[in-house]
Amino acid sequence: MKKILICVALACCLTAAAHSNDNDTVVVEKPRRVRIISSDSLQRVEVWGSSTNPSYHYESNIQVVDSNYVSTSALNDNTWNFSFIGLSKARKSRKPMRECEMRLGAGFSNAIGMPERADVQPFKSWEIWWLLGDWVVRPWRNANAFSVGFGLDWRNFRMTDDLRFVMNNRAVAIDTYPTGSTPIFSRIKVFSLNMPIRYHYEGRWVSFSLGPVVNLNTYGSLKTRYKLNGQKVKDVDTNVRVNPVTIDFMGTVTVKGVPDIYFKYSPCNLLRGNYGPKFRTLSFGLMM
Repeated sequence: MKKILICVALACCLTAAAHSNDNDTVVVEKPRRVRIISSDSLQRVEVWGSSTNPSYHYESNIQVVDSNYVSTSALNDNTWNFSFIGLSKARKSRKPMRECEMRLGAGFSNAIGMPERADVQPFKSWEIWWLLGDWVVRPWRNANAFSVGFGLDWRNFRMTDDLRFVMNNRAVAIDTYPTGSTPIFSRIKVFSLNMPIRYHYEGRWVSFSLGPVVNLNTYGSLKTRYKLNGQKVKDVDTNVRVNPVTIDFMGTVTVKGVPDIYFKYSPCNLLRGNYGPKFRTLSFGLMM
């Protein structure tokens, strides 16, 4: 079999030398690996590595379709492809096997299970999510893909009614405003490092992804603003005790030509133990 493949390769090389010019001849010096596949209707040549580029990859296919020869080739389509917040040049070839993206998301947050008298308003509570890197791998180079990312996340949970968040014996509590004051808002803010791990299905018009997000919650704070006796008052406390690790379940839906719609839900309590009201988080928004 090896002799047959070698003969086929030599025949192809001789044919190319006899009928080609410099514009359709590919020369690879010191390749790391060469694979030649030959059948009745297909001849494929793949080359990995070169003397100057270890990640070099070249693929050439000659296929017989209805007694006609169809030739295709691809160069370095197995290397990483990078895009910044969705801004990358469109490619007409097959999807790259590996890709790294930087993405930015913005949406709204809600607190599920908060005591009834605490009215956290989702459309006044926001989330900013910056994925510094989202590494996508397509092992079969088709519609199925997997990704692992690393990002920064800011979330706040805001009340604008007659109640506020306060610190009471190192724990977050819910209390009324001082008599005669005019409330503006009271909120909990949390900063997290997170790592989304997702499965993607990339359809022609509609795509989706599903997977968990691991949150390392590193910081929590309270801020309350109100007016009292004609003066603006701001109360801040930066010693909110958040659970160090929480898990979100995340999904995205993408329609071709528009930003991704994402949603995240966590069954974990955001605040630690007995250091505040028990509530879970829900967020949704757009991602570019």
